[in-house]
Amino acid sequence: MVKSAVRVFELLEMFEAERRPLRVADIVERLGAPQSSVSMLLKSLVARGYMEFDAAKREYCPSIRISFLGDWTTRMPDRPEAIQDAMRRLAAETGETVLLGRQSGLQLQYLSVIESQHALRFSPSPGTMRPIHRSAIGILLMSQLEDEQIGLLLRRYNAEVGRAGHPAKIAETLRAVALARDQGHYESANLATTGAGVIAALVQTLIRGQRLGLGIGAPIERLHRRRKQLLTAVLAAARKC
Repeated sequence: MVKSAVRVFELLEMFEAERRPLRVADIVERLGAPQSSVSMLLKSLVARGYMEFDAAKREYCPSIRISFLGDWTTRMPDRPEAIQDAMRRLAAETGETVLLGRQSGLQLQYLSVIESQHALRFSPSPGTMRPIHRSAIGILLMSQLEDEQIGLLLRRYNAEVGRAGHPAKIAETLRAVALARDQGHYESANLATTGAGVIAALVQTLIRGQRLGLGIGAPIERLHRRRKQLLTAVLAAARKC
């Protein structure tokens, strides 16, 4: 990988996690990178208008321009909301953790996470990878594939990863995928995290017809108790975006 390109995205992901302006020393500490290279990177991004610098406070912060770069990829022309809008509204409406995920090879990657305000909550970090067959969003995304494709994917997982960890149970996963196809949504319990579950629905993007998974995550007891409300909310949000 090109180190300078990787560092740009590490920088932006760091600001996404921190959600506040930072000084160079703070950024250097969090990235574990040389101060000289971090300073050059920040100055380059300021010059291009992607980063703002407050000279009085000596703080850097991503500019508004960053937020518009990929907005078109998550806003379907015939839908009233972008995916980010739907996530924020869903989080405010339900009070639970809201997740957005995509397939990344053999894994499910959480692209964005809005954490619940409950003390007891399910909150993986953005960027977290999970085996695709061990997440509600992953099961739902696989429901868009043919069973033969799923079998190949899981056998590859078992060959590359499963020997050192927990191999995928192909027949069991195919049954879960079939249920997701029939329902148009999927609910997990104790699949990736003991005591937690996710209710997920599909959303479409403009990138080659790619589907993403939008989910609500919570402790199982609360998820089951509020199932009807949470399922209605996540399906409505998926339709709107």
